[in-house]
Amino acid sequence: MEFEDHALGPQPVPPAAEYQVCDPGELPSGQMARVRAIQETFLRAFAETLALRLETPVTAEIVSTEPLSGSEFLKSSDELGYLLTFEAERVRGQAFIALSAGLLAYLLRVLLEAPEAPADGSRAVTEIELHILREIFESLALEFAEAWKPSGIAFRWTPDAGEATAGLGTMLVFHCQLTLDNSQQFLHIAVPAFLARLAALESMPGAEEGAPGEVREIIFNALRRANLGVEAVLAGSTLRMKDLLAMERGHVLMLAQPVGSPLECRINGKPKFRGEWVAQSDRQALELL
Repeated sequence: MEFEDHALGPQPVPPAAEYQVCDPGELPSGQMARVRAIQETFLRAFAETLALRLETPVTAEIVSTEPLSGSEFLKSSDELGYLLTFEAERVRGQAFIALSAGLLAYLLRVLLEAPEAPADGSRAVTEIELHILREIFESLALEFAEAWKPSGIAFRWTPDAGEATAGLGTMLVFHCQLTLDNSQQFLHIAVPAFLARLAALESMPGAEEGAPGEVREIIFNALRRANLGVEAVLAGSTLRMKDLLAMERGHVLMLAQPVGSPLECRINGKPKFRGEWVAQSDRQALELL
């Protein structure tokens, strides 16, 4: 009996789908294009600023992109020269830019007007050298934050940051090449995959948001049933610690605020509204102002 060729044995593997839901480092091609555009905007602006600062032609381009775990990227960055850490202020997360040892050596040579010498990638950058490079780092941080601002995500450079936050998750790493005069150097941008996805969704035109809008409505419907802690707080008075320790049942605490002062309404501990205490039928209530 004969069998067709595809009945037994290894079967051909179908091409990978555009989006792998199980892989947090994968983005749909449309979203990836938007995030790449953000990075390209940053690179163009930084290259122009750097060219003015160094008085030499500078171009920059993304040469490759790959997903890496945060620990993998940080481990590899130990050999990349110097790492700048950025805190995301709209949501919690950290992004990084690693400058290669060769790029640092080139910048220092130009800034110090020193003769050309081979880069020594085996040593760490000194405090004096970091001070010399500070202005370039500041312009890099400014251009990075400006490029991401339209997406609604604010990044702030934290020069004195300690160790990176544990559990960084999957990062999208953009490997970039800078051509300075006739020298090719490198820097590497790592952004949390979830922030990249959020930025892409935020920048999508309204006409393309049919499916995400349906998803958001499902999320909102689920959140409407969630319980939140609500507090009415009369803020502004202070109390000495010794008076607090001396308080007992029956004591009267005199506050600085006059009767009828507005109260602060806090949701899960965060101030959201101001209001005043009123009577509602036979119960007390907070009327929002």
